[in-house]
Amino acid sequence: VGPMSEFGEQTADDEIDLHGMLVIPGLMNGHNHHWGSMFKHTGERLLLEPWLDIVALPILGQLSNDDLRIANYLEGLSQIRTGTTCSLNHMVNNNTHESLEATIQPVLEVGVRQVVATPLRETPDPPFSTKYPAVPHIRSREEELAITEEFIDRWDGKGGTIHMGLVVESGANWMLHNATSDQIILDGVELAQRRGLKISNHCSAGTPWLSILEFHQMTGGGDVDYLVRLGAMSDVWTLIHSLHLTDREIDHVARWGASIVHNPVSNAYSTDGIAPVKQMFAAGVNVGLGTDGVYVNCSLDMVQQMKFAALLQQIRYFDHLLMSAERMIEMATINCAKAMGIDHLVGSIEVGKKADIAVFDLDTIPVPVVNRPLAALVFTANGTDADTVLVNGKVVLRDKQFVDFDKDQQKQIVEEATRRAREAIERAGIADRTFVPWRPYRQPGEYEIAPLGAKE
Repeated sequence: VGPMSEFGEQTADDEIDLHGMLVIPGLMNGHNHHWGSMFKHTGERLLLEPWLDIVALPILGQLSNDDLRIANYLEGLSQIRTGTTCSLNHMVNNNTHESLEATIQPVLEVGVRQVVATPLRETPDPPFSTKYPAVPHIRSREEELAITEEFIDRWDGKGGTIHMGLVVESGANWMLHNATSDQIILDGVELAQRRGLKISNHCSAGTPWLSILEFHQMTGGGDVDYLVRLGAMSDVWTLIHSLHLTDREIDHVARWGASIVHNPVSNAYSTDGIAPVKQMFAAGVNVGLGTDGVYVNCSLDMVQQMKFAALLQQIRYFDHLLMSAERMIEMATINCAKAMGIDHLVGSIEVGKKADIAVFDLDTIPVPVVNRPLAALVFTANGTDADTVLVNGKVVLRDKQFVDFDKDQQKQIVEEATRRAREAIERAGIADRTFVPWRPYRQPGEYEIAPLGAKE
């Protein structure tokens, strides 16, 4: 950042010995669902579409504000412990002032930075698809826009670490479920442009022979094509997944200056596919990196995401020069910051930016011997090798210990989260999916969908 001589006669209040460690900008998670932190492993052996209907939506409907509160404590601590200083919380619940406070207050206490993306919804009339019931939204479009502005006014900039954003779902599966109208998409873009916010949007995500195919048959194109035809394409979009974009759609993303967040582990877990990241890079698209919710990943470790992303892309394209350690770290830091719209504040270590910093200990087993530090981080280390973490200039992790949460507090959070998760799973009626001591390769009657090209 600068020579120590510039400090002159100043002395530090505290000194931290980082000998043998690697100092980088805090890792950033470009896509996450924080409520899901209590529901790891519930998505196992399900494609995305049946998982949403069988698991995710039933659980989400059972969550109280107290459930959201403990989930966000757990999520924030998990991120700090693995060197992640900021994430985008892509919310899918119908927020109230109380639910948003239950989501944000724990984040402020833990001290992690967060972009809180709150949804804009409207049920289309007439329905976009007759396959699913067009259940009226809890608020009118006018009420939805008004309360969203209230959320932004109340929380944006809170504590110096909360940044508001929007969620507008125009992806195939959400459109087919009648969750979004054309008008709310256009209104969302106007609101985002007026308030300087980003819109997070599940884009071109799903099973190629299910929702992706059905949407294409109905509209004649893909998710980005739909936004372009609607006149809603803009640089405010942060497009999540983007697995099945055509070259034409990637060109649209590049020309409009939108960003994409790649979620390789989640997409592999749900058998969705591998995003065409090479074509995105070639077109000049800003591509960040994310975990997605842990129910379709099982880990918030951004170091794991970097390694997984590099290896999957190299084997997809047989290109050993495509994904360097440097590129992976950029995707997990400055590229994510750009996708979240806060790259003027964080994402790199330089004069004028906030001190969001992660320090990784590469001098302990099993990481050594370190012949190249950046490669050691991406391809050998784990997130739990984080030794020291600062957010907004405050030390929140030191010597691998939380500064503000002792072991008893951590234990209480884990115990309460475990209890609440089991209770929610029971209420949702899906306990038979999780509390299984041993599961054979194929269970009789298990929900299955034949893969693309398989004989009926």
